[in-house]
Amino acid sequence: MRKFRRFLPIGAPSRARFFLHCGFLLTLAFAMSGATPAGPEVPPKPKEMECRGKIVCLAEEMHTRYNAELFGNHEHLNGLKTEDGDYYTLLRTSLAEALFVDKRLHEKELIITGRVFPKTRLLEVIRFSSIRDGIVHEIYYYCDTCYIRTVAPGNCDCCQAPVVLIEKPKHL
Repeated sequence: MRKFRRFLPIGAPSRARFFLHCGFLLTLAFAMSGATPAGPEVPPKPKEMECRGKIVCLAEEMHTRYNAELFGNHEHLNGLKTEDGDYYTLLRTSLAEALFVDKRLHEKELIITGRVFPKTRLLEVIRFSSIRDGIVHEIYYYCDTCYIRTVAPGNCDCCQAPVVLIEKPKHL
């Protein structure tokens, strides 16, 4: 008791000493219990998944299905409509750029592997391939001059010649 007296004003009522002792005992009990104070919450990890479907404009799909308002001249919101009828919004990344700019890919049935972020339907594309005549095909863009493969259409980074779309059957 004498140790704590110096922390209390001279003549402090016994009630103040009582609360000081209680606080000390609670702190000691908490420390001895092995409990740790709550730290920053770690967010859940994105879930990797594989989807099969077609690229669609989500705004047009919602207009068709649910009569959502849609301006005639609208910006396309690309997404994936799966075989099950689920919709995923595509995150525009370097690996997914072809799905946004090459309209030929919108006509194909695709298998997209990606990450879906917790509590969303936002799909980050990791890789994609097409299905033609029941056979899975690898999709990439190729420069015939430099023999360079790339993931998006446009010009070759080396010679600036246009790259061509290649669909090659995957070997099992």
